Amino acid sequence: MSIVTQVLAAFFPPRCEPISELIAGRRALVRGKVVSRDLIESTLTGEPCVYYRYSVEAQRESTMAGLGSEGYWTPTRFDEAIVEFYLQDEAGDRLIVAPHRVRVERGRREPAYVDMGVLGQRAHELIIRPGDVLEVQGLVASVHDLYDEDRDYRSNASRYMMCAGDNDVLQIRLNEVASKS
Repeated sequence: MSIVTQVLAAFFPPRCEPISELIAGRRALVRGKVVSRDLIESTLTGEPCVYYRYSVEAQRESTMAGLGSEGYWTPTRFDEAIVEFYLQDEAGDRLIVAPHRVRVERGRREPAYVDMGVLGQRAHELIIRPGDVLEVQGLVASVHDLYDEDRDYRSNASRYMMCAGDNDVLQIRLNEVASKS
């Protein structure tokens, strides 16, 4: 994205579009709930999700004077994974979110603290689960989706997909976390 496009987007943010009004070949911003096509498990907590990112840090003792007795935290592990999923808008229309060249933003959500159960270690994790509300911005493409289990076998298999453009990334922003049941 060019600097001019970024500045214009900051002053005039794009509006979310209904999935039914999207046009293939254009960039768009859509908002909806996550519906899983496939689930993965976070390797840190084992939580089923469509996306996770976590970092683990270890506390180290400082050898420099003036840093105090607490020392400092240093990263020891990091992992991130994402799978394809559906985004369903308020009208019930769905599109596929393709996870190639993606940038996930946590919005106003802080990554969750994870108790490692080990003194001197801490971890933070960001997870996207089915039911979470996202905003996705990227290039709209038309695809045939033969794997949608909720689709009637006689209905059209054509569906939109949000993906990264040629020299761009797919942007995903977590807006609301679904309540755990």
